[in-house]
Amino acid sequence: MLKWFLRRKFWDLIALVKYFFAKPVDIKLPPTQWRHIYPKPMSEAIPKVPLDKVMVCPRGQIPRDERTLVPATFYDVQVWLYTTRWKPMQPDLPRIDLDPEVALKRAFNGLRRRLFHDPKMPAEYVPAPDLGLLAVRGPFACYTRRPRKNAPWQWDLRMLDKYEHRSGLVKIGSRVLFREDPVGRSLRAYRIECALGRIEPTDPEWGQACKIALCAASTHLSLVRHYNWVHLAGGAQLAIATRNTLPQDHPLFRLLWPYIYGTQQSNDMVTRGQMLPEGDFETTFSFTFTGMCDLFDATYGQYQHSVNDPKEDARLRGVRGVAFDTPTQQNLEELFEVIHDFVCEYLEIYYPRNATGANDVHSNTEILDWLDELDRLVPNGVDVDPKNFTWADFARMVAGQLYLVTVQHEILGSFMWNYQLWTDRLPPRIYKDSPREPLDVYQRLVNANYILNVRRRALMHNFNDIALDDKARAAMSRFQSALLDLQAEMESQPYAVWKVYPRDLKVNINA
Repeated sequence: MLKWFLRRKFWDLIALVKYFFAKPVDIKLPPTQWRHIYPKPMSEAIPKVPLDKVMVCPRGQIPRDERTLVPATFYDVQVWLYTTRWKPMQPDLPRIDLDPEVALKRAFNGLRRRLFHDPKMPAEYVPAPDLGLLAVRGPFACYTRRPRKNAPWQWDLRMLDKYEHRSGLVKIGSRVLFREDPVGRSLRAYRIECALGRIEPTDPEWGQACKIALCAASTHLSLVRHYNWVHLAGGAQLAIATRNTLPQDHPLFRLLWPYIYGTQQSNDMVTRGQMLPEGDFETTFSFTFTGMCDLFDATYGQYQHSVNDPKEDARLRGVRGVAFDTPTQQNLEELFEVIHDFVCEYLEIYYPRNATGANDVHSNTEILDWLDELDRLVPNGVDVDPKNFTWADFARMVAGQLYLVTVQHEILGSFMWNYQLWTDRLPPRIYKDSPREPLDVYQRLVNANYILNVRRRALMHNFNDIALDDKARAAMSRFQSALLDLQAEMESQPYAVWKVYPRDLKVNINA
């Protein structure tokens, strides 16, 4: 235990240093030129991560304006330390304390706790997780769907059983079935299909089945929806396509610049810290390194841009116009509409809806090249055919790109601070021999979530210096006012952990 005490203090210090010295980046005007980026399979760019389908920017092609020596060197040293005797993990440690408050206090203490707030337990976890409430409130609402008319509402993550789990763990592939409660305008879970069998609320195994289902949702959300889809399939390809096709003084480039700045450098560093052998993903979640790689390769091509349009995503999942309340859906739609209104106003300045000639968005060569590049790079394209699209479709797609790197990145990333650390309710793994995880697994989970909450450039920030002219600056100022108005409206209502507030949004996945 003395060895563990020293090891834990060492890695706590690293987390503290990273948090303390992380500052919101100063997003300056873009450079006048840069080299074309040619994505390669991750297995070529980072040979120790054998993913053949996931495309990334090789380290040698990272734009010069993104390269920062100190953070990159720090990450390289950290990754090297994963392979030394001071690695974060130590075999055969005791399990965390039975009391979740005690476990958290031991793992999150000292100056780290003074610099950032304690996680807040969601009301949906008290006294035990209510899957029906979590199906409509909070980050897991994105899994709620009805595959066809008259089918039950469900979370279906049975596919996770296909990927190799670590020895001693229960497989987490599962499906939760819900039925509507018309009186309470809510959903109620009535069956969980998992490694324990077909479990119903009256069965003694119901509590454990809930943990398996939540573990599956949390794992898929962190690995697939957050890192694979937002960082790799979505955000990285948006940034590459924008740099490859649009000149720095193009109106669309200036609109997108704050949202794509620093993407390739950030992804390269974080990928090495989280996805290499002994990285955060392999040592925290259920899968072996091989299983994790297989999951990433299989799900990269499943990315759909429609997840970045809340109304369209809800339509595809069947949750529009339903008989139960969908508060998170409403929250996300309100955020999207503020972004969408801004994008429409901005595009009207340079490419009016009914314009002809040079100001027609359909005849702008750079925009058409950008759409072609997005369709080539983004798995399954971006739902806008470069040869046949409407102005409204284009504006909604662009708004979806901003939503991807702001709202989606928030609710799937740093937002999980309040959900993943209560491991008596939502464990990162399901052990066959114990209801609790070892000290090193929990500590790494805490530190990883802590680092996700470093200070970054807020969306509610003045980016007017990037605008091309006064009209664009005025549109950006009105966007900030609209965000402030929505923030004030939400603050006039009771606070809830499941709500995404405008003040919490960051302008991109790196800043």
